[in-house]
Amino acid sequence: MTRTTRPRAASAGLLAAGLVLGLALGSAGGWALAGGVGAGRAGGVRAGAVVSASASSTPRASATPAPRTPAPTVPGGIPMAEAPSAGADSAPSSLDLAATWTAPDTMPAQGRLLRVTIPATRSHFTARQALLYLPPAALTADPPALPVDVLLSGQSRGAGPDDVQNAGHVEQTLDALATVDRGLAPIVVVPDQLGPQSANPMCVDGRLGNSRTYLTEDVPSWITRHLKVQTAASAWTIGGFSQGGTCAIQLGAGDPSRFGNLIDVSGEEGPSIGSTTQTITQGFAGDRAAWAAAQPAALLRAGAPFRATNAFFAVGALDHTYGAVMPVMAERARTAGMHVATWVVPGARHSWITARAALAAGLDWLQPRIGLGAPEAP
Repeated sequence: MTRTTRPRAASAGLLAAGLVLGLALGSAGGWALAGGVGAGRAGGVRAGAVVSASASSTPRASATPAPRTPAPTVPGGIPMAEAPSAGADSAPSSLDLAATWTAPDTMPAQGRLLRVTIPATRSHFTARQALLYLPPAALTADPPALPVDVLLSGQSRGAGPDDVQNAGHVEQTLDALATVDRGLAPIVVVPDQLGPQSANPMCVDGRLGNSRTYLTEDVPSWITRHLKVQTAASAWTIGGFSQGGTCAIQLGAGDPSRFGNLIDVSGEEGPSIGSTTQTITQGFAGDRAAWAAAQPAALLRAGAPFRATNAFFAVGALDHTYGAVMPVMAERARTAGMHVATWVVPGARHSWITARAALAAGLDWLQPRIGLGAPEAP
């Protein structure tokens, strides 16, 4: 089913550059829904009260907050209040914060972007520092346990986590979502799935590095040890652009007990470093069966039915590299039982302009589905 939805008026705030672009294009181009989501909520664009924000603007609160004493932090800048309570059983599996959260008067207007080191304890993968975004709600004296988004860059010379901020404007986008939703947005971690040479270990374990174990074990373990987060798969999202989008569908389909949501922007058909022969030889030690089992299509078939997974797929309308992949992958995900929404970004190519808009739109689409945003109006 395909339908165009109307933006929902929000109560406050300006939307940041990525979200303005994403929501404006989404409203103009419409969303294609591939079933499995409730009528009236699916694919809706929750636009803020807005559009005076320029393409370079940063969201600001409508009133200057009262002076406040900075919250105590641990080395690295993470607030001490973010330390999880002792014992895994104390962390909630999921929360409907949209219905229960009351923002304190002392909550800051913007979130905080940090750089953190995530040790590769189990994978021994060589990774650069990760980015960590804490939304305003996480910076309060008694922060709630929040959902988690793990977002990944694309792969090119010099690519890495900083691209998600410098080109993807993730901080501005999340600040905008938090402005619309009373300080609520996911905690976002942008790990390095590429390594210091910006290579392509393909988010699998092998001779090129144990990238998969780093993303599915080391990164989640660090998150749950250092931050107040929800533990259910429904509260965890894996997403990315280009190679990062390929990783998102690989891990979303291959590890649904960890990642209950995924955002695949301009992803590939499957993990690849060139020809099939080269990929199998270098990435899978010559094991063609292992390569075949790592393909998203195979993972979707093996894990079906995915009754609880939300999946957002997007691609630029002028993307001649991976444009044809998106509708095929989205249909595979829908057939496997995932709740799917798709978006072809009008006039966009395979670039961070597409990624910035599509990641913003995908994050916004997920807000009600992870208990942070009010449902869209029918």
